[in-house]
Amino acid sequence: MIFEKENWVWFVRPWYRLSEDTKTDPLEPGGDDNPDIADYMGHAEYGVGYDFGDYELSVKLRQNFSTSNGAVQVNLTTPLYGKLKGYVTFFNGYGDSLIDYNHNQTRFGLGIALNNMF
Repeated sequence: MIFEKENWVWFVRPWYRLSEDTKTDPLEPGGDDNPDIADYMGHAEYGVGYDFGDYELSVKLRQNFSTSNGAVQVNLTTPLYGKLKGYVTFFNGYGDSLIDYNHNQTRFGLGIALNNMF
């Protein structure tokens, strides 16, 4: 769900995980590959963003209150040249990628944005 008013945007992205049968052999194609993913990813992602005109700032949060695991991501775009924008991102927590969903990571990134965040 996305809500927008003037220069603000808010979103909530809930999910429910469907469990599978327990995996008896790690090489077996069937079965549950990540039964504990909700312990790290929680059950929803919340975000807020603000458009400052030339700059855009957004923050995304996830939290599982029963395990105290979660994540925060902060993104900023800034003008570079013409329509090109610089992109700066910071991530701390669990679930930056599905392969490392159960590893706490801190990541900082720089890049070029070809379009606006929102």
